[in-house]
Amino acid sequence: MIEGPIIKNTTSILVSARRTYADIFFPFIPDTDLQKSYLYFYDLNLKITHQLNSRNRFFLSGYLGRDRFGQKKLSDFGFGNKAVSLRWNSQLSGILMSNVTAYFTDYSYDLNSNINDRKYFWQSEIKDLGANIDFNLYPNPNNEFRFGITSTYHTIDPIRAWIEGDTASSSFPSLINHSLEHGIYASHQLKITQDFTLKYGLRLSIFQNIGKTVQNYFDENYNYTHTTTYPAGKIYHTYTGWESRLGLNYVLNDNMSIKASYARTYQYLQLASNSNGGMPLDYWFAASPNIKPQQSDQYAIGLLRNISKFASEFSVELFYKDMNHVIDFKDHAQLLFNDRLEGDVRVGTAYSYGVEVLLRKNEGHLNGWISYTYARAKRKIPEINAGKEYPAPYDKPHNVYVVLNYDFTRFTSLSASWIYATGTPVTLPVGSFKYGNDLLPIYGGRNESRMRDYHRLDLSLTIKSKEKYLNNRVETEWVFAMYNAYGRHNDWMINFLNEDENGSQYKVAERWYLPFVFFPSVTLNVKF
Repeated sequence: MIEGPIIKNTTSILVSARRTYADIFFPFIPDTDLQKSYLYFYDLNLKITHQLNSRNRFFLSGYLGRDRFGQKKLSDFGFGNKAVSLRWNSQLSGILMSNVTAYFTDYSYDLNSNINDRKYFWQSEIKDLGANIDFNLYPNPNNEFRFGITSTYHTIDPIRAWIEGDTASSSFPSLINHSLEHGIYASHQLKITQDFTLKYGLRLSIFQNIGKTVQNYFDENYNYTHTTTYPAGKIYHTYTGWESRLGLNYVLNDNMSIKASYARTYQYLQLASNSNGGMPLDYWFAASPNIKPQQSDQYAIGLLRNISKFASEFSVELFYKDMNHVIDFKDHAQLLFNDRLEGDVRVGTAYSYGVEVLLRKNEGHLNGWISYTYARAKRKIPEINAGKEYPAPYDKPHNVYVVLNYDFTRFTSLSASWIYATGTPVTLPVGSFKYGNDLLPIYGGRNESRMRDYHRLDLSLTIKSKEKYLNNRVETEWVFAMYNAYGRHNDWMINFLNEDENGSQYKVAERWYLPFVFFPSVTLNVKF
């Protein structure tokens, strides 16, 4: 990473790049399968700031990153993001500020595997092209107004799949979806008294399906009825929704305050995933004539207390969220090579609730923070799991973060962070049956099982130079770190096997996780 001025007082640049190095050691591992493996990620960042004059500044940002792992000639999996944005910040007057932003983002993932001399390919991609105009108005110290407009053009290619064999190839019909999403909003923060602050706002959201696309239609029983092809630029369906916000903050005394909030939101892009223990396949669905936007109402209340004697702060917050029009795949959905996938989506309700607790120490030789979150997320969809409530894919009841830093001197410090999270809900095979010559799995209830709990410890030692070099213009800093210090094997994927064709019980055949259980690293930072 390098940061510095291009043109003094007007233009500066920040460029950073990194790549993991674990895969370069794979050829030295005794396991021949791992010798053929690769595992790495990389990312690039760019930010250019230009000050045109005292009232106008421009910010150009760019990001490129990707993760990739697999085995040569057997399998490959990768995912990543591209993003670029240009923002113009302008001080229009002493009380009015504006930000005009244009941006482009591209998220994609792809995988392929060789099975019985046939190669299976799967790709998915979401592209967004948009612009925002935001204003901040400060008429006096007790009032702040925010208002603006935003518009985004979505292109979703949820499934692009094909098979290549020795004699023939087959492909999956394209399901590319185009849509427009707009928002107009206004909010007001009012300081009623020295101790009491009120925030409220309203946003109108608009979502429009637009051609060129092929739209399938289904009846109330999810039976296919017909298909319509819409030409490019044709708006053929529209949703609108009013989103309201309310927030209260009251200072009880010099060391304690309470807050409460309510928000209604609409989500026009939803994610549905298969939930077995194997490779997770994610499908993004835009709101359409068949799928309504998800609507949620969230409530929260919290308490913040400063403990000045120990230079610390303590906070606790409770939340509850109620959701409608939540989607998931029906039981035994046909996920691969299904050009009418919306017909396998089912709709219901969901809710989540929990409590977040944080204790932070800001000063002293020993500083850091400890947080604990208890959170539940449940779904109930009539046609799924026999209509019984089941955990959402992101239901992880217990989450703990511990981050501690000890400063031995002004130049030497030791840091440790420990993370713990309940395992992700999954649907696992519990038995099998024979159908012709095939042995087929029988799965348990939706998301009734879990992956193993996730936890790890990271350590780092930082040593700063006591003296500056080259006429006091250069200083250095060494960081010696160990990722996953006690070598925890955290699962990423589970493969199951039934070795006995007459048996009825599947057993874990393989757990996938990083082949190296811990990662050492050495970093040199040079400031000049």
